[in-house]
Amino acid sequence: MKKTLLLVSLFSLFLITKAQQNIDSLSFMSYSQDLNDIWGYVDSDGNEYALVGTETGLSIVDVTTPTAPVEVFFGSGVNSIWRDIKTWGDYAYVSTEGGGGIYIVDLSPLPGTITTTSSFTGSVYPFQTVHNLYIDEFGRLYIFGSNNGVGGAIICDLTADPMNPVELGRFNDYYLHDGMARGDTLWGGAIYQGNLVAVDVSDPANTVLMATKSTPNQFTHNCWVSDDGNTVFTTDEEEDAYIAAYDVTDFDNITELDRVQSSPGNNVIPHNVHVNNKYLVTSYYSDGVVIHDADRPGNLIEVGNFDTAPDFPGPGYHGSWGVYPFLPSGIIVAADIENGLYVLQPNYVRGCYLEGNITDSITGLPVNNVKIEIVPSGISDYSDFSGAYAFGTAVAGTYDVVFSNSGYNTKTIEDVVLDNGLLTTLDVELSSWFTGIGDEQQSATIKVGPNPFFNSTKLNYHIDDNVSSNAKIQVFSISGAVVEEISVYRNNGSFNLGEKLDAGIYFVRLTNSSLFNKPLMIRKLR
Repeated sequence: MKKTLLLVSLFSLFLITKAQQNIDSLSFMSYSQDLNDIWGYVDSDGNEYALVGTETGLSIVDVTTPTAPVEVFFGSGVNSIWRDIKTWGDYAYVSTEGGGGIYIVDLSPLPGTITTTSSFTGSVYPFQTVHNLYIDEFGRLYIFGSNNGVGGAIICDLTADPMNPVELGRFNDYYLHDGMARGDTLWGGAIYQGNLVAVDVSDPANTVLMATKSTPNQFTHNCWVSDDGNTVFTTDEEEDAYIAAYDVTDFDNITELDRVQSSPGNNVIPHNVHVNNKYLVTSYYSDGVVIHDADRPGNLIEVGNFDTAPDFPGPGYHGSWGVYPFLPSGIIVAADIENGLYVLQPNYVRGCYLEGNITDSITGLPVNNVKIEIVPSGISDYSDFSGAYAFGTAVAGTYDVVFSNSGYNTKTIEDVVLDNGLLTTLDVELSSWFTGIGDEQQSATIKVGPNPFFNSTKLNYHIDDNVSSNAKIQVFSISGAVVEEISVYRNNGSFNLGEKLDAGIYFVRLTNSSLFNKPLMIRKLR
């Protein structure tokens, strides 16, 4: 009983540690209503603010002293659970699904009193409801998911008069749930098609769809571009979905590099991912705020997390709706739907990268679906169809790395040193030599050795149950054809195998009525 209690205590400690790994809480502000998205702003004096969307409006909170946040403005609006906020210069733009268009706030008086606001509902492309916004480096406002056309992207200019946007054109091929623009390219989440889309917006009046790429769960919610423009990261707003990374250097061949989950199997929903200095900072609903190292985009490693919603584990649209990681001080502000505003201090660390390839020691062919475990971290991964694997841990140390697959001997490489920011490569060969096939629950086992062999090899077999009239040893070619069959009449026996076989790879199986073992691979050299 004491042992059971100890295991429960250790498991609880692991959960607590994971919920607060490399992110500390500096302060918290509760609200009397649910929150939604969040953004940030810095005034001319260097004061920092969280721009918080609530059900009834925009709350502006001074977080210059991060341990003592103070609300300095509240702009009332229509009641809606959806709000999105972005800034351009000294202006904030707030969208809502509730109607009334975009609410615009002149932030320039801060830290004094805000007095000037307006609304924008379009003229060339009139709208009332908007799901999301983005503003690029050129001062172009992208309005996503409006009730105009199919709800693609309405593109506006803010540079001439930030309080009065000017419509330039629109992309109307797909409804876009969210998006981000960089240079001449708009990246959008076509959520109902399940696609990441790339759109040429060099001429906003004549937008051109350039590429699409299906995302893992085919419910593409948001996307964010790496600083160098070579990689795009997406989230699918579905239970047990993924953050995914794509090489976008060739629009004709957008390639998935990696996909990752914060709590695999717990049905948690990822929401909005952002890129900050080669880190992914994601509002992850009931998992709170999650940070992944994306310095190697083909090997995304979770290196930070803070659970803003401990009362809402698992599935459902609870917890962290939005996060903003771009304030100059380095703090993160996060909006938790039910709980309120969190001011967080991240400790950004690089992952300890473990990568390699797994091959068959006889054939040299890749071995997929090999489980690789970093012991005792509890972190594991599987090799892909090319035999490659790439994962790691946030915690440097000396570990054992275990490679296991049901068709091969388990291999353990001991005392592997993993360091933050460094790549450790382990290329591993797995062997089935002298391996018994079957386990304690099976009634038929065989062992073969030597393997590989030249002229012949010795096969030993054992049958636990009564030997049936059709018990036999079967040898299959690599194409699946039976090339040799030997009847057996006793529970135990041995004989030489392979004299009649040509050089090559074969599979051996022992059957006894309807019971049989898993095939064992053998190789004759000549």
